[in-house]
Formats: sequence, structure tokens, C-alpha cells
Amino acid sequence: MNDIYFSIDEDFESIIKEALKDKKINKMNLITTGWTNIVYEVETDQGNYFFRFPRDEFWSRTIVKDYEFSNYIYKKTSFDTCKLELKHDNGRPFSMHKKIQGTPLAEKINELSYEEIQSISKDIAKFMYELHNVKFEEDNIFTINNIGLNLREFLDELLIKHVSKNDIKFWKFSDTLNETECLVHGDLNSSNILLDSNNKVKAIIDFGFSGFGNKYDDISRVLSRQYPNGFEKEIIKNYEYFSKNAINEQTLNNKVTEWKNIDQAYINYMKSIGIYE
Repeated sequence: MNDIYFSIDEDFESIIKEALKDKKINKMNLITTGWTNIVYEVETDQGNYFFRFPRDEFWSRTIVKDYEFSNYIYKKTSFDTCKLELKHDNGRPFSMHKKIQGTPLAEKINELSYEEIQSISKDIAKFMYELHNVKFEEDNIFTINNIGLNLREFLDELLIKHVSKNDIKFWKFSDTLNETECLVHGDLNSSNILLDSNNKVKAIIDFGFSGFGNKYDDISRVLSRQYPNGFEKEIIKNYEYFSKNAINEQTLNNKVTEWKNIDQAYINYMKSIGIYE
């Protein structure tokens, strides 16, 4: 088999059973919202697991990056993150991990009190600050070199491969890359932040965009989505509190606009292939 990715008509039941052969499987559910990967949640006698099967060659390489970065930062912040296992089927990589209990912030964002917004904002800022200050040497994280490990390079390839020429005009490609300052999540949006039953930040998930960048990459990504009044101010205030440095408002605003453009361009792409309605 030459392809290194999966199509929706695969025999996923057999692949999953082989990966979980030491566990009793009770139920398998296809998560239809997965657009980068074909996603299954699997209920077993030893807890629930998520499986991600990449939809194309680009996301197949991203799966490996996600696996290596997630395991490097595991237990290096105050918050839960997934410890991934990398599996292969006929040479095609896919990942599995045990489910972290929690509800995405995106599903609760309009139900929160101002006090909860303050608490959640502080935790998000704390996670970003801790991640941005994890000590690292680039060669100790990744064994791969076939995908952008700098966030800017990664987004270059993502947009070139998946977005139309009209929708990509806003993007300034990385002929002058930002210097590597820290590790970044790369896609820290409200769907990747899990809350516990008390509306406290429980975990941060999905490090497929992760790599090397700077603090504005993550702060702007968080703030590029729609939030209740006060959220943006609290995020900035708390990041400045942890870092003891001021955020440059113009730099932040420029990057927020950039992320909004990326989102819209990718929504247009997903509509064109029938994934997003």
C-alpha cells in the first residue's frame, strides 16, 4: 500500500480491535466532526479511548508530530495533557489515547459567570506561560524533518495544500520566519481546552499544530475565537502577570486577525469538500 493515510470506508473495527486486543470493547462511535482525521471514540472495560486516523498525507505526518510533542511535554505543566500512543496499519500511522474526562470550553462558553471567566482565563494564561517556558533543545523533541516544526512553516504547508488561491491572499509566507523563542501549542482554541464539572480548566488537548514559535502565536489563537465580554482582557492581564512583561497590543491584534483569516479560509475549504456545512 502506497498511501500513508486512511479513507472513510476502511475496516476501522478490525484495526481498533487489534490495537486494543488486551481490552474488552463495548462500543465504537465515529465522531463525525473530525476534519483533519477520522476519529473514533471507543468504550472499553478499561475506560474510553480516542483513535485518530489521518485523512491525507499532510495529516499523516502531523499525527507523528502530535505524538512526539505530546509525549515531550507530558507532565511538564500544571494541567493534564494526553499521552499518545503511535500505531501503524500497513505502514500508515494513527494515534490512540485514553480519554480525559472534561467538556470543551467551546460548549460552555456562553453559560459562564464572570467569576468563572476570570478563573478560566487565569488557568489558560498559566498553561501558556508554563508551556512557553519549558526548557528544550529542538533535536530532543522531534525525530521527523518532513513537516514544518516551526509553526509558521507548518501553516505555510497547511494553507498551500488545502486553501484556494483566493482565500490565501492574506497570508504572508515565511520567507522571514519568526525566531524560535519557545514551544507553542499552535491551535489553542476553545475546543482544545477541557473543563471539569466545576468549570475549572482540567486539560489541554490536540497538539497537532505544535512546535516552535513565540508567545503571540498562542495568545492570539486563543483570542481569535468569539468569547464573552471580559475574556480577552483577563487573558492578557493574567499572561502579563505570570510573565512580568507587557503584551504588545498591535502585534497581538495583527496575529488575531491572521488567525481569523486562517479559520475562514479553512471553513471555505471544508465546505468545498463536504465536511463543514
